Amino acid sequence: MAFSLATVIYLFWAAVALVAAAPSSSSGTTPARASVSWEAQPRTCTTGPSASEQRPDGFPINDFTYIKPAEAWASYAVKPDWYADHFVSGPHYMSYTHESDPFGAFKCQFTCNSAADCNSFFVWYAETGTTEEHLNCVLFNAVIDASAFVPSNGTIGGGGYDRLCKKKSA
Repeated sequence: MAFSLATVIYLFWAAVALVAAAPSSSSGTTPARASVSWEAQPRTCTTGPSASEQRPDGFPINDFTYIKPAEAWASYAVKPDWYADHFVSGPHYMSYTHESDPFGAFKCQFTCNSAADCNSFFVWYAETGTTEEHLNCVLFNAVIDASAFVPSNGTIGGGGYDRLCKKKSA
């Protein structure tokens, strides 16, 4: 198969254009290196006792550990910026009251376990003292540190629950 002169000239100039457009190795620029630090990645599990061990009077929550604020607040929430950065879904409405605690958290663990990227959840009771009182459950993609809690008004904090790391089998 023979190429026409026009095709050969076209291919020649296309090759020249490619060489001219290529970056020069002596231009003084170096490609940026991607850098990922451990701190930039949210923790997806933690160690410690299960919530069932921490609160033996409650319902079994064996795959999560119970997290509460360092202060003895009754009314607390998750910091808005942390909430936004790690939000997966919710709040999931559940018709449980603070008097049924910790049954709401027990049920919320199933919601978290059904979400592929859920690594923690936070529960709180809203509209307390009314016939509309209910539990809200929100799911997050990172474990909640106790420092992520802030005091709030009008709710009863039910606690955070962080996924426990799976133990390696021998």
